[in-house]
Amino acid sequence: MSQEKGGLGNFFEDFELGKELVCATPRVITSAETAMHIATTNDRSARFCNAEGRVNPVIVFHVVIGQTVRLVSLNSPANLGYAGMIWKTPVFHGDEISTRIRIVGLKENSNGKTGIAYVETTGRNQRGEVVLRYTRWVMVRKRDVDTPTAYLDAPVVPELPSQVEVSELPQWNGALTTTEQTGGRFFFGDYAEGERIYHFDGMTVNNADHMTYTRLWQNTAKVHFDHLLTDGKPLVYGGFPLATCYAMAYNGLENRSGIVAMNSVAHANPTYAGTTLYADSAVLETHDVNDRVGALRLRLVGVKDGNPADEPDFERRVKDDKGKERYNPRVVLDLDYWELMPKR
Repeated sequence: MSQEKGGLGNFFEDFELGKELVCATPRVITSAETAMHIATTNDRSARFCNAEGRVNPVIVFHVVIGQTVRLVSLNSPANLGYAGMIWKTPVFHGDEISTRIRIVGLKENSNGKTGIAYVETTGRNQRGEVVLRYTRWVMVRKRDVDTPTAYLDAPVVPELPSQVEVSELPQWNGALTTTEQTGGRFFFGDYAEGERIYHFDGMTVNNADHMTYTRLWQNTAKVHFDHLLTDGKPLVYGGFPLATCYAMAYNGLENRSGIVAMNSVAHANPTYAGTTLYADSAVLETHDVNDRVGALRLRLVGVKDGNPADEPDFERRVKDDKGKERYNPRVVLDLDYWELMPKR
């Protein structure tokens, strides 16, 4: 009997620098995915709820990530980061998404048990247009912990952008939503660099919701489902608090047109069932784009088990007992991204 036929997934030693791979399985996105996304996260972004059939960029993110799991992160204990993420072309209900990856960096960790794979990822629609492109880096277990790879002493780490430049942001076409549709009062000119927006709505995570949501995107990473593997505490897929906190961020950003680029994201601390999530946003930068919209660079922070709006002294980063600065243990998400906001 061959265990290999069961699909053990790639270990760190299986990755080849420069190799390109096609990810299974192509996925047609329909209104069903939108409905399930809304039912799970309570997202009310008006532009992605109307008859136009425009798909929330967060859904596109989940689909593309899910398509890479079997090749990249089936044996991953942690997803470490993203860079240069840009939603190039809008997706509409009925579009088919397929994904390719290219290994652009490899680094074995000093513990000999894991390595880091840097993966350039490109999702395209059925017309070959790029809908999403980014590089992410993932910690992956080794198959043979006793034998070092060449990437222990000679790691290859790609140079990655620290942020997406304003000039790189796509200028999505199509009708913008009205204030009657969004319920919002604020436009691009109403936001100022340095202000903080509290979103207030909390949401408690349960196993049924986070596991169903993860399966919806065909993400089969073991740590999200297996009670035995995780000592009874399956890890919540990092895209779940990201999607939930982004849904909360509708409060105060109601007229938003949709996330178009991600500078960085840190899944700062793990999330498990029973956790209650809250979020707030800081306006980092504002830039004029054209006569219709401006670009807001926002920092969305997800916090567990307490609303930061009620804690004026809450510190997002703290020093440990050795004096090293770290994320507060209650911070689960730190997302730096670009949002297009209509002008008045």
